[in-house]
Amino acid sequence: MKKTYIISLIILINIAFINVSLGQNQPKQIIYNQTDFEKNKAFDEIYSLWDKNRRNWFSVPNDSSVKTSYFVDARKYKGIINYGITFRSKNYRNFRFVEHLSECFLKVEISKCVYNPKDNSIDIEGFVSGNDNWGSNQFIKTKKTKSDIEIFLGQKTDTIRFCYLGKIVNKDSVEVKLRNKEIDQSSTILDTFPAFYFKNYLPNRTILGTRQPFKISGKVTKNTLLVFGSVSSYSEIFDLGSMIYNPKKNQQKKIIQKEELDCRPLINNNKLIADIEKEKAQKQEITYYTHTQKAENYILSRQYARAKEEYNLLSQNYPILFARDIHNAIRCAILSRDIKSAYWWSEKLALKGVDLTYFNAKIFNGLRKNPEWKNFSIKYDSICKNTQSKWNLNLKKELTNLQNEDQAEYGLENRKSSKVLYETTERVTGKLIDLLKKEGYPSEERIGAYIIRDTSLISYPDFNILIIHASQQKPENLNVLNNLLDKSVTAFEYDSKRSSNNDNQIGSCFSIYKGNLYSSKSCGRNDVEIRKISFKFSNPSGFIMDYGNFVVEAYNPKNPKAADDYYAENFNLIMKLTDDWEFYDK
Repeated sequence: MKKTYIISLIILINIAFINVSLGQNQPKQIIYNQTDFEKNKAFDEIYSLWDKNRRNWFSVPNDSSVKTSYFVDARKYKGIINYGITFRSKNYRNFRFVEHLSECFLKVEISKCVYNPKDNSIDIEGFVSGNDNWGSNQFIKTKKTKSDIEIFLGQKTDTIRFCYLGKIVNKDSVEVKLRNKEIDQSSTILDTFPAFYFKNYLPNRTILGTRQPFKISGKVTKNTLLVFGSVSSYSEIFDLGSMIYNPKKNQQKKIIQKEELDCRPLINNNKLIADIEKEKAQKQEITYYTHTQKAENYILSRQYARAKEEYNLLSQNYPILFARDIHNAIRCAILSRDIKSAYWWSEKLALKGVDLTYFNAKIFNGLRKNPEWKNFSIKYDSICKNTQSKWNLNLKKELTNLQNEDQAEYGLENRKSSKVLYETTERVTGKLIDLLKKEGYPSEERIGAYIIRDTSLISYPDFNILIIHASQQKPENLNVLNNLLDKSVTAFEYDSKRSSNNDNQIGSCFSIYKGNLYSSKSCGRNDVEIRKISFKFSNPSGFIMDYGNFVVEAYNPKNPKAADDYYAENFNLIMKLTDDWEFYDK
């Protein structure tokens, strides 16, 4: 009996030992955290989602029944106009194609990740955030549509995607051409981009917004990716295969902390931001506008003495100055208490034919009380009258006639049909071209600076409306006009860069509504632009400045709630600018 007991005990001990050993050899679950995911991030800021078999990202999917989604590397996308596409109205209505493109960012937060080596399964939970303002047109008040963030767990398959033009305009009302040949929008290929998609994958999705929860589970291989994608957003891609099967691969990788950016602008007003930045980097030479921009920045900071010195440098390098810059330089000299310079700059306005009554403005009280005023005023009046005697009065008269011909059809009280307006602009533009060829551009030297109410200098003369209408209507002879204007720009006769003819307000992030300044929620904060805009409403000295890029929303007393709700939903209130809601009509 004793022997049997000992043998049984040994057997039980061996069984227990075997069970313990087997338990110790069982693979344990592995926990991964946010840092592990960040170190194994792949293809950062490269791919974006084209869902539902999209043929591009700026038009409606060709066939919404097809569910295949592609992740496309469209970094070399140029912009529609830059591929040589041209648009022209067929029904004589104003049409201008403007493209603005931004790519937004997603943010993925991992709260739980458990990998089971036994069956190669993984369970991931967390939150994903993105910009949810896309789908709300900033210029046409449409209801914001909800978007999704698609989540994929699987192995990618590389491919290419054609970027088609797509139906972006009504072909019955707008002519679309590529290299001067009319095209079918749907079948026209703009470019070809690298891409990938998932054949076998575990899909998931959540709503695009702030910290939306997600949960996804599945099997992991050495080639498995976890991908988050949304239209018009950079995809967040994580290499789970490397994280699990080759953890040393990215162990030394540094995690780059990014700035908190909602979106990154890529194209502004049909021009690539990258090209704009390259031009800035390449153009290191100092130009006329380098000086004026510096001077105006000093004015914004109330550093009038430094602004005056910048205008002095401008006058040393350029024999011809625009009246608006002389106007500003005089004020800088006065505000920096340099009376001698103020008189010196003031005399330059006489060469623009500006009457002595200009100096009746309040800011010149000190100059008029100064003992030098009497001699200055006599000399100034003499120079001014001599300048006016040399003006091209025929050019001035013909311009007035063209303005009257234009406004006879465009006037608000008797505005004609779109066809009549087009024909009028084509006819008036032809006459303007003939006039410019014969008499030259109506510069400040030829017909004088533009003054209203005796003391107010206006940098945009009334005849600018002829150029604006030509730009809007796009008559057949527009290129001829533009070539003439380009020559006038080179000769410092036409201040095109600071002209209101450029429609700079298109695509602005800022709007003024009911006297308040608002910023679109889809844009980042731009303090420089805010300072420029606010200066317009706090400018007692009457400087003529670049007041920034903004849109004015007219107040509609019949239905104020619609606009109020729109601004509350889509814009952030920056500041109150004025109590005068209709300042733009004065």
